Amino acid sequence: MKQSINDVFKSLQCGEIKSVPFVVLEDGEKVYPEYKFSINEKTESASLKSEYKNIFSDSLYFDCNDTGITVKRMFENISENPLCITELGFELNGIYFDENTSDDYFYHNENPRIYSVMTFPVDCVRSEENVEESEYDVQAGNRWADPGVVSERIGAGPYQAFPAILISNYNVKRGLVHGSLRQNPFFHNYLITHIDNCVKAEILSSVKAIKNLKLESGRVVKDEWYIGKTDHADDIEKIFSEYTAVLRKKIPSGYGRSDVNRTELVWGTWNDGIFRDVSEDLVVEEMQFLKEHFPTVKWIQLDDGYTVYNKMAHSLGAYYEGIDGIDYEKFPGGLRQLCDKITDMGFRPALWIGGFCPKETLIYKEHPEWFVDYNYRISTTAPLDVSIPEVREYMKKTLDFYFNQCGFEGIKHDFWSYAFEDSHNLLKNNDCSGYEYRKWWLSEIRAHLPGDGYLETACDIGMGNPFMGEYVNNYRYGMDIGTGKWDNIKTNYQWGIANFATHTGDLFIPNSDGVGFMSGLNETDRMFYINYCLVTHSMVELAGRTSRISNENDLKLLKKAVCNPNNGQDVYFAKYDYRQKGFNVPEIIYFKTPHFSREKNNKNMPLRTIGLFNPDEECKNVQFNLSDIDLPDGEYVFTDVWTLEQWDFDTKFNVKLPSHGSMLLTVSRKDKIQIFDSNIRINAAIEQENMLVIETDYKDKNAELYLSKIPVSIKMNGRIADFKVSGKIICIASVEKGKMEIIFK
Repeated sequence: MKQSINDVFKSLQCGEIKSVPFVVLEDGEKVYPEYKFSINEKTESASLKSEYKNIFSDSLYFDCNDTGITVKRMFENISENPLCITELGFELNGIYFDENTSDDYFYHNENPRIYSVMTFPVDCVRSEENVEESEYDVQAGNRWADPGVVSERIGAGPYQAFPAILISNYNVKRGLVHGSLRQNPFFHNYLITHIDNCVKAEILSSVKAIKNLKLESGRVVKDEWYIGKTDHADDIEKIFSEYTAVLRKKIPSGYGRSDVNRTELVWGTWNDGIFRDVSEDLVVEEMQFLKEHFPTVKWIQLDDGYTVYNKMAHSLGAYYEGIDGIDYEKFPGGLRQLCDKITDMGFRPALWIGGFCPKETLIYKEHPEWFVDYNYRISTTAPLDVSIPEVREYMKKTLDFYFNQCGFEGIKHDFWSYAFEDSHNLLKNNDCSGYEYRKWWLSEIRAHLPGDGYLETACDIGMGNPFMGEYVNNYRYGMDIGTGKWDNIKTNYQWGIANFATHTGDLFIPNSDGVGFMSGLNETDRMFYINYCLVTHSMVELAGRTSRISNENDLKLLKKAVCNPNNGQDVYFAKYDYRQKGFNVPEIIYFKTPHFSREKNNKNMPLRTIGLFNPDEECKNVQFNLSDIDLPDGEYVFTDVWTLEQWDFDTKFNVKLPSHGSMLLTVSRKDKIQIFDSNIRINAAIEQENMLVIETDYKDKNAELYLSKIPVSIKMNGRIADFKVSGKIICIASVEKGKMEIIFK
């Protein structure tokens, strides 16, 4: 019989955990009410309930299973007056894993984003004397050497992080996981420290963008979270699997599962040298080329550069300027005419919108009271204060202009999150938290888009918060790629790994910002970036003046790279220990389909696609065997996707990669008729006697297949198709969407 709430936490097998709820009031007073405990042994549910001085009631409900506990909290203002609260808290004391407590650590998605490391020791201490020698430049929510000083809390950054934390020990596989199951009005952040050789964790339910939340008499606010154990603390891909299984049961039906941005590409006007040098003529020229050469591009996204004010990101405030806001020299017929030309050519129009308003612009000069004071981060521009009713009305009018009057059907929303995701006291009114206003704004955007339109977010750069997937189709997880900069690519590599490891791409698509020729990169670095974007299934955007790529082989390579976007598909890491110190990324990333098809375990197509990477400055040997990529013993053939060189598998695959080097391989069976490679998407493949029947996804006049046998004839939708053999390649000039019959002797 469980006698107290502490008995509930014994099932986690992470020490003798003692729990203490608390409430932080408006003036910072931390109060510990007396709670009444009750238990239902049949349902494995428990509760804690309290009323505090006729001011508030606080009720916590605990539902238990074998691996975790779901906690619901309901907090009500029972007084007759408004009540302001700073946050709700829940202490966990006595967390224990191993006698070497100095090896206790925590992992959170913000670690690589902010500090360029994957894990932090709980006792990471920084003092003035050891700053230079310290491996960790700052602390992320730990106590410093002075126990009265606390640095930035874990999970309190503005980067929309995956909302969960792991606490574990480097010597064990057992770990304790906490994860959010609700984000309205609260978000969860943490303080982790050692007390009496055990870990103490403070789970804090705080509010974004305001100092405290005002509750009118009778208002109830809710919080919900998961806490559970994992026996896979050493495996970054499995840390949060129990938590995400619970999360998926809590989110709305159909959440995050739109196909938009998954199997098709957006061509955008920003990256790879275009930037603000954009015009209607440029867009039309590129559309004509894209239509002929890139059949997976379905969207044309007009980025920054269409407004008269052109010094820095601006557009949300441009509507305030009326006819003087849009640059009619670049777009003589206005944005409506551009949208009409885009749709007339068979594409769909999307628009970049920046959420900042520079202080030089008319809207800021005439209404400075509409803006948040954001000088602590940037002094030249500011976000609108969404807590002001007049501001919200203005923001809705801008959406009506761009999407109803102009006709755009998708949006890339940049510089948008500052009034919603920042943990500082920013908004003038505190009736709602930043997350409540976030829900309002994203709901308004979705209401102005068609059901199959898309919403993409950019800065602040996101770290995979799946709650965003209710409204947002994809998020940029890395720094602006521009024309290409190696240091940014290497940084994005580590940031992306933290997001891909959660296996929640079906809820919220990661976006690598733009794949393309990238004129700022040398050939080795360019191939590294293309291989990385392809193997991680994060190719939402195609970048640059593709019509100006003069080298035919470069154009063919890029077309092949984007022949089958399958953004958000699960990717896996081989031989990766995320708990190693310093900059830490996997060298081997793979997925369980061909690069040109979404078909899994098809006996006539590759079973794996594998990316091998060396981000270091020296040469490195990279090797793996079948078990590393989750394949049984058998006879296989490896194919280099770009050179088509092949190797029979022996006991392991081993290659020496140069600095910044990479490879992209497929693994195929040695029996049956095989499609080793393709530059077009294949939806299905079935072997029938002397024939291979495949289903193609789109029309293409330059299709290329690499088959294990040379065909004698090919039919496309019942008609004879011309083809020629060039080395290993079968070149077919009349591919359409439909059924292709490849006939052999």
